[in-house]
Amino acid sequence: MPDSIVKEAIVRTLKELEESGDLVVVSPIENAVTNKLFEAVQEVSPNLLSAAELGGIINALNAHNLGFSLDDNDFQTIIGLTKAELAVATSKLKVAEW
Repeated sequence: MPDSIVKEAIVRTLKELEESGDLVVVSPIENAVTNKLFEAVQEVSPNLLSAAELGGIINALNAHNLGFSLDDNDFQTIIGLTKAELAVATSKLKVAEW
């Protein structure tokens, strides 16, 4: 599964902090700090979407703007995910009952 948009944001922010001199990350393991921060985020929000999943959901939400319905052959091309992949992604959006 591709990295989630959250992990991509963590990487981008750490790089910006390093470039500005606000933070120095030293580790012999590539992305060790990013992975540790990402694990901490997953503990409080385990239902993270990958960039492809988020894009597919956005495309599906905007599909009605195309003015026609999508058949099975066009679905993946236009949405960016198969129907099964979209079902998995949308299941991640279900809010837990408190």
